Amino acid sequence: MKIEKRTEKLRIVRAMNKVPGVLFGKSITPQSIQVDEKDLHEAMKAYGKTQTFTVKLGRESHQVYIKDIQRDIINKKHFLNVELLKVDKGDKISTKVPVHIIGKEEIEQRGHIVQIVDDAVEVEYGVGQGIARIDIDVSNMKVKDVMHIRDLKLPDGIKIVDDLDKVLIHIAESRVAEEIKEAEAAEAAEAETEVVTPETKPEAD
Repeated sequence: MKIEKRTEKLRIVRAMNKVPGVLFGKSITPQSIQVDEKDLHEAMKAYGKTQTFTVKLGRESHQVYIKDIQRDIINKKHFLNVELLKVDKGDKISTKVPVHIIGKEEIEQRGHIVQIVDDAVEVEYGVGQGIARIDIDVSNMKVKDVMHIRDLKLPDGIKIVDDLDKVLIHIAESRVAEEIKEAEAAEAAEAETEVVTPETKPEAD
């Protein structure tokens, strides 16, 4: 991705459909930059905020990842600012990788709910080894099944630094199904305790 040094004011940069930002890191002096918004969208789609990629500033190339990005409150597709963190060979990157659920529809079709307790996992990896997301297939999970962080299987080079005992996913019965069962149980209990009054015979004349 090509980036440029920013020399104009923010309003002028944004009027040119460019996103202002900063390039920084241990081995570089922080620099104000700007990047074409379309190019940034493509980079965000391809690498997210976890994978490293190369940017070119003038004649120099830098390995970076998107440390932070600000979006417009009203139009979420519009970027307001971006922070690119330069990394070097041998550096370790620590970040939260989002969880992506597979098979949620199958669970819901059975009348159950996939409760996502935490939607990201903190990991550590070397430059060039990052992953955009963690895919979790829940299609074979049953009611009351729980998945912890320790149950995840990640690619080589990706180290989990989060709490291994933390719950990620819990399969629960849907509230509708629970309410129906509660109502049926209440009706059954009421039927068992109902007192039948014997029919009163008319008195003889």
